[in-house]
Amino acid sequence: MSWLYAFKPFKDQALRSISHTLFAMRVTPNMVTICGLFMSLIAGVLAASGHLYAGIFFFMIGACLDAIDGSLARACGLCSEFGRYFDSACDRISELAFIAGAVIGGAPVLAFAVIAGSVLLMASRINNHIKGLNSNAATFGRPERIALLVAGLLSPAPYNIAIFLVAGLLCVVSSAQVLASGMRIRAVIRPQ
Repeated sequence: MSWLYAFKPFKDQALRSISHTLFAMRVTPNMVTICGLFMSLIAGVLAASGHLYAGIFFFMIGACLDAIDGSLARACGLCSEFGRYFDSACDRISELAFIAGAVIGGAPVLAFAVIAGSVLLMASRINNHIKGLNSNAATFGRPERIALLVAGLLSPAPYNIAIFLVAGLLCVVSSAQVLASGMRIRAVIRPQ
């Protein structure tokens, strides 16, 4: 499980009142996900036009909305398979839109290493999920990825390159953890 995902129950508890307020207003988790994606698209446009700090600000608003959508789904019994995949796909699109904008605005192209690793991790999780296997073995998830991504964007060269490469490598390691976890579980449940 992601290092920061260990705090998910505390996050859900802290966001419980917000979740119930949104539910009372008939706001669905998918609506919150779309708002987060929209914030990230704005972030990408801002970063592409040379306003990296404003882009980071809007990207972080999108990330906060991403934290709320899952809490809303869990608190109000609105979890669904579609929502899980929709949220994950929107997360990747959000990251890609923001990074593309940042690269157009002057960030190193190696920032895409983070996106490549992110997509690989998502594919590993989908692979396990399709096979009915757990995919929570990854120790490097979206919160850590966003933290390193923003740190890389704010760091001068050559530190930014190193941070992007480390984040991409940690995604690859986490993908391997997810796949290996699936293989171990399959070996345990396979009849002899």
